Amino acid sequence: MTVDFEECIKDSPRFRANIDEVETDVVDIEAKLDKLVKLCSGMIEAGRAYTNANKLLINGIRDLSHHCKEEMISEFLEKCGESLQEIVNYHMILFDQAQRSIKQQLHTFVKEDVRKFKDTKKQFDKVREDMEIAQVKNAQAPRNKPHEVEEASSALIVTRKCFRQLALDYVLQINVLQAKKKFEILDSMLSFMHAQYTLFQQGYNLLDELDPYMKKLAAELDQLVIDSAMEKRVMEHQHAIIQQRTLMQVGDFPSFLTSL
Repeated sequence: MTVDFEECIKDSPRFRANIDEVETDVVDIEAKLDKLVKLCSGMIEAGRAYTNANKLLINGIRDLSHHCKEEMISEFLEKCGESLQEIVNYHMILFDQAQRSIKQQLHTFVKEDVRKFKDTKKQFDKVREDMEIAQVKNAQAPRNKPHEVEEASSALIVTRKCFRQLALDYVLQINVLQAKKKFEILDSMLSFMHAQYTLFQQGYNLLDELDPYMKKLAAELDQLVIDSAMEKRVMEHQHAIIQQRTLMQVGDFPSFLTSL
């Protein structure tokens, strides 16, 4: 919300109510932004731990590819390692953007703009208190003592003028802060969501390019399963024949050997 300058000059009840509402809102938004920055820091820390774990996994895949002598296996493992490394790179870009757009941008807004607002508020409260004291003194000045009345009236005029000037500056800062708050929050989250979009878009494009190769490999794998099953049956048949032959040969041994 914004505060009206005319109401500020009048120091009306509406102005004071608006000021109280804005000040409460700033305290609340400061707490929520601080919390969001801390949550973002935790997410970035966990994300970097996740990417480090992925790097270890990728290294394991590459080690396995170097160990495998079959070209089909080693080639696919190499492609897996390359693709997963690219995805890790995309995640690192996302975490860097989160660092800039949420953690740094919103942290700067709180520490600079909100702090400046709070410092001005202290000055405003002090001048308003001085003006209220001057009003009381002016009201209580004895009318039979013109000199004291004149001093109280002059002090009230000076403090009121000072209050109006600072109140105008304070209202300007409030309105600027309210507008900047919208920009900072929207810009920060929009940048972060664009980074999310880029992460998934690049990941999709990468895996989409790899998809024909994986489908081709899956078809070859299906044939390998069929060939392996047939080979297993052949080996089982050969095993049965050799086993039967061995048993028959054992049956031809002398009785004193077979009894051992």
